[in-house]
Amino acid sequence: MIIKTNGGLSVLSAFVDGIGSAVSIDMPMYTHINKSEYDIMDNNVIQNTVNIFRSRYSINHHYEIKIDSNIPEAMGLKSSSAMTLSIIYGLLKLNSIDISDDEILRLSAEVSMENKTSITGAMDDLSSCFYGGLVITDNPKFHLLHKNRLEKYSIIVAYTDAHKKTYDIKNMNFRAYTKYQKRLELLLNGNNIFETMVLNGYLFASIFNYNMDIINYFLSSGAIFSGFSGKGPAVFAIFESESDMLSCFKNFKFNDYRIIKSSINNDGINIIES
Repeated sequence: MIIKTNGGLSVLSAFVDGIGSAVSIDMPMYTHINKSEYDIMDNNVIQNTVNIFRSRYSINHHYEIKIDSNIPEAMGLKSSSAMTLSIIYGLLKLNSIDISDDEILRLSAEVSMENKTSITGAMDDLSSCFYGGLVITDNPKFHLLHKNRLEKYSIIVAYTDAHKKTYDIKNMNFRAYTKYQKRLELLLNGNNIFETMVLNGYLFASIFNYNMDIINYFLSSGAIFSGFSGKGPAVFAIFESESDMLSCFKNFKFNDYRIIKSSINNDGINIIES
């Protein structure tokens, strides 16, 4: 079985009060998962995720799992959520366990906390991987508040080797930013999605002292929005036209960054080979 899902960008990070939002982008992950005589896993996180699932459902089967991913890890691009969701989704299907979409997402969020890839459960990130498009969630309640499709803007994602895992910031206190967060929630509820993304990223850019030069470059090269994806350090640039994006991509000169062409994605998780 091969399951396809996609990465995404943070719109509103849930660290402050639990309300989070994310948008899916064309950045695929392919999870190959099949029953096997013994476990064959790419890494310990995958093994731990499978062990948690087996314990929950009292299942003794073994699996071979291989992940081919175009999502850079530990960059704020939802690689961990895509991985956890796709494994849980595949295991449910292979074992003919029929539960609702809400239950799949809640299970994946709980497993995300148990396998230590998320502090909040990342219901927002998981939902964007599951449904595509834009999602808004109440993470502590494991509740989807809103979802909708978006116009397919062209995007460039830039990233370096400076990883920042979610658990790197687990002991940070974000309560001091509650008033700022509430303003962002009002902005998002007014359908100002990309403005919220930029300002949300600005908070973490200021906390972690990220260099803003690349954002200034993107804005001066035709992007209508640019900022950090949540806790970063990945940077996004959104373009109204593909030609502007391609011109910026062609002329990119930041040697310490790698860049990926992408676009808004409205397709959710799906099985491409059973």
